[in-house]
Formats: sequence, structure tokens, C-alpha cells
Amino acid sequence: MIFQAPMLLWWFVPVAAFIVLLYLLKIRRRTVKVPAVFLFPPITTDVRANALWQRWRFHWLMVLQLLSALLLVTALARPAVKGHGWQGQTVVFVLDASASMKAVDVKPSRFAEGKKRIARWLRDLRFNDQAALILAASEPRVVAPLSSDHARLRKILDKVEATDAPADIATALRLAAALVANRPNAVIVLVSDGSFAPVTDFSPGTAKLVYEAIGKSDRNAGWTVLDAQRKGNQTVLFMVLRNFSRQALKGTVSLFADGRLSTAKELTLPPNGVHGETVSLPPWVRQVAIRWECADDVLLSDDIVHFVGTGQRPLKVLLVGSGNFFLERALALEPECVVDKAPHVPETERGEGSDGRYDVVIFDGTPFTPAKAKAIWLIGVTDGNFVRKVGEVSLPTIVAWEKEHPILRFVDLSAVLIDKGLKVRLSEWAQSLVDAKGTPLVAVGERDGKRWLFIGFNVLESDFPLRVGFPIFVANALRWSVRGKGEEQGFLVKAGSTFSLSVPTLKATLQFPDGRTETLRAPNHFLTLRATEQVGVYNLRAGNLQVQFAVNLLNADESTIAPKQVVTLGARPVAAHSPTESLRDLWWLALLLALLLLAVEWLVFLRWS
Repeated sequence: MIFQAPMLLWWFVPVAAFIVLLYLLKIRRRTVKVPAVFLFPPITTDVRANALWQRWRFHWLMVLQLLSALLLVTALARPAVKGHGWQGQTVVFVLDASASMKAVDVKPSRFAEGKKRIARWLRDLRFNDQAALILAASEPRVVAPLSSDHARLRKILDKVEATDAPADIATALRLAAALVANRPNAVIVLVSDGSFAPVTDFSPGTAKLVYEAIGKSDRNAGWTVLDAQRKGNQTVLFMVLRNFSRQALKGTVSLFADGRLSTAKELTLPPNGVHGETVSLPPWVRQVAIRWECADDVLLSDDIVHFVGTGQRPLKVLLVGSGNFFLERALALEPECVVDKAPHVPETERGEGSDGRYDVVIFDGTPFTPAKAKAIWLIGVTDGNFVRKVGEVSLPTIVAWEKEHPILRFVDLSAVLIDKGLKVRLSEWAQSLVDAKGTPLVAVGERDGKRWLFIGFNVLESDFPLRVGFPIFVANALRWSVRGKGEEQGFLVKAGSTFSLSVPTLKATLQFPDGRTETLRAPNHFLTLRATEQVGVYNLRAGNLQVQFAVNLLNADESTIAPKQVVTLGARPVAAHSPTESLRDLWWLALLLALLLLAVEWLVFLRWS
């Protein structure tokens, strides 16, 4: 503890001397004659001479008064203790939880060091200061809202963990700015190593923005590229390993096929060097892991990449007809779709089954022929079973449609103009999705494992292909037609990415690389996955669908772990600096103790008087 005005402590000397002097002074009594002294026994005990001074005697009242005087003088001297945190009425800590924060150049890790610093700063806050904690991950979240309960915030801080994915620092800072908006004396503290892209679309408002840098070393090499191509019955992997440090790194590259070591070789990467690797895999290999091992490498998240397949199996579509530019263009927008065109169904693909080489066969204005496919589309034609033609309708007007059906999601049909349509009757296992006056215009059905889609007009005789909803309609129809049947061995995903899958059930079970499982909802059989913040192989199960996918970091920004002392936040450079030393006033505590002692002194006086 220090005193900001130590010279005022000397005032205790005259004040203490005055209090002691009062106890040395003797009370001067008035002489009164009485007939007898036995009526006043207490008074007769004091038979000393009536002098001005008396001998000093110990008295508890004097001790209490001296202590009270000392505390009052101490309060005037403004006692204080040194603090090392960020002082403010409102403090929001933004903790970077990206992959680079797992680097172990700071023991036990950069992320653990960041948690330790925040915990120390929380202890230095005043009891009425409010604090909050935001975890900056791929999807930033407020893990502890603004509160003056610092002990609870420290408990929450102990439980948070870093991820293997990049962090969305910009969104995390905008969350922090929203928390402290219109609050006086607010501080936003970003705890990070600076391994992120410049943040330009952010403003702290009236809050003070502080950047606390963590990290010491740049020693890291990691995988930045992983690509796969099929050549015949083999899969060829292409990988790139890059040294992000200013010194050479020597290590070993090992390839594991289905969990067994296949090859290993030593490799020396020059400073900022790049090494490419090409590997051919036999057709029976399902999973591959390529690992970089180096004693000097301080980041593990980018030292391994996993491969479990080339992605979704291409959807093979046969378009039967004379040609339709708009439909062909909409199908070409789907990257996994391979379209063949023919005037009629090949002899080898004719039949009633669903085991043909095509996933979808589209009859665009061409008479129907039974085809062995998983799904059949009838555009402007009927088959006599699923739908039966009973006439034609001129200028049909759409009066209703099932907006919640997966095929019609985000598709607006309210103003579609149609020149001519078919008047049909549906089978009992068909469902109408779009209705005009007197006839259904779009219907779906499923029978014997085959899906059917009927469009009761020639799209070229309408303005539907000119509307933004047409390619969305085609994409939705493709996903519905082959739902749960498009995945092969698996696919690759970058850590932190969000992607969607069509699944056969309304719920799915996801198993993470560390073995834990989570049940996910799939509304309308459409599953959106956001939990990809851990590097490794995931297993997804939904009904009879089982698929694996690999999550890899493959991010040069995260692998560049050299700590940055200056980062761009809000279109301006912000330099890293540690919290300055501050003083916490304790005069109020000394004054409170002095008042308490005076109250005790008053109680003692009442008892002895």
C-alpha cells in the first residue's frame, strides 16, 4: 500500500498530542462546604491536590480516540494499492479462441495464457465494475454477459476452450461494441496473437479499444492445400506443406492409410519454404491421414490433414427431349450435377427399377418411357399412372402452393404467367404442391423406392424460367429427388465452415473426432452443420444414411503464428500494449474504520460513565 499524500500523516503527531494532553489535564473543582463527607464516598477517594496536571494513567477511551484519529489522518493521506488491470466502469474481454491460440510457445498455450491474464485483470476490478466475456471463435458468442459478479465470470472463463478453426474477430468486436454502447468509461480488450485478417467494418464507438498481444515464436509449418482427383480407379492426393517461420524446420512426413503407416520420410523446409507432395491411393483405401512431425513446431492443429473421399458422388441426370436452354442452364449451376442429353431413353436404361446409371431422368415435353432411375421428372407430359391427362387449360392461374415443401422453399410463384397447361388427375399416392383453378400444376409422389415430380406445363410456354425462383426450384427438386443418396465415402470441409446436407430423417447423430456425439435436427430433411471447429474425421448417421467427412484447418492466416504487435481494427492500426499501472483508492475504507471506532468509543464511554 502506498500513500498519495504522505506528508499529511505528520498531522497525527499534534492531534495525538492534543488527545493525550486532555487526559493529563486535571478537572478543577469548586470548593463546597458540607456537614459530613460520609454522604459522598466516591468523591472522597480523590484526595489529591487540586492541581492543573495529573499523572498519566492508561485509559481505553484514549486508545480508541487515538486510533480513530490515526485512521482519519490516514484517510486524508489517500492510501491506495497498485493495480495492473484495465480500469473502467464496464470492461468487455474478447478472447481469441482460434487455432493459432493453441500454439505452445507460451506454456501451456497461448489460449491458457490469455485466460490467466483475464482472470488476473478480473481480480483487479472494483467490486461494482461490470465485466463481460466474448469467445471469438468461428461463430462468436457471449459466454458471460455484463455483470459485477466477477467470481462467476472467472468460473465461466475456466471452462472455455480453444478451437481448431479460424475466428471471426470482426463479429466478436461488433458484439462487444453493442454490449458497451452508450455506457460511460467503457473498455473493449481484445486478447489475441493477431493471426487474423484486418478488420475494417468495425467501430468501438465511445469505448476505449485495447489490444493485448500474446505469443513469442513464429516456429510453425503446416498443411495449406489438400486436393483430390480420380484417375481411373485410383485417387490422387495433392498436398502442400509450408514453413511459416524465419528459420529452417526439420521433421518427418508420414502417411497413414486406414490407420496403418504406409510411408514416412524426413524433410527439411527452408525458411518460408513450400513443399508439394502427390500421392496415389489404391481404390480400397477409405481414410488417409498425412502428418507432419517436428520437435520445433509449436502448433499442432495444422500438422495433420485427413482425407475420406472426393466429396459427393456426382448426380447423373438424363435430359430427354429436343433441348431446353433454361433447364440445362439451371442444372449446370449445380456443381455436383452431370447432365447427359438424348432424344429418347437408351435401351439399357429402360425398365421399372431404380438401379440404372442415372439418378434422375427428365422427360421435357417428350412422351414417357419407363426408365430405371431413382427419380423421374415429367415436364409437360404424363405417364398415365402417376398423373393422367384429362384435357388442357388455357392461361392457368396459380391460386395456392405448399410453401413449406422442400421443393418450393424460397420460391415465389405468385406472379408466374403460364400460356397453357395440362388438366390432369393424380393417383392416390400423389401429392399436389401447386394448384390452379381446376387442376394441379406441380405434384410429387414416391412409390417402390422411386420419386416422381410432375410439372403440368411446358416451362418454355411461361415466364417461370425468367424468374429468380426457377434455378432455386430446380436445385430444390434435385436435392429432394436424390435425398440421402448422393454421398459416397465422404467429403472434405475446412474448419469452421458451415454446410448443408439432405438426409432421409428429421434427426441425425453426429460423432466428433474426440468420440462425443450430438443429436441434430433436420427440418424438412435438410441438415445444416456448424459444429466443425475440431480437426479430424466426423461420422454422421441419419436413418440408413452413414457418411464420414474430414475437417482440416488449411488456413494460412491461422498458420502464420508470428505474434503481431500492430493489428488493423476498425480501419486503423492498433498497437499492442500491456495494462498500465493504476492506483486503487482506499481512503473510504480508512474513513469507514474510523467511524466504526468512534461508535465503539461512544459505547464504551456510555458504559463507564
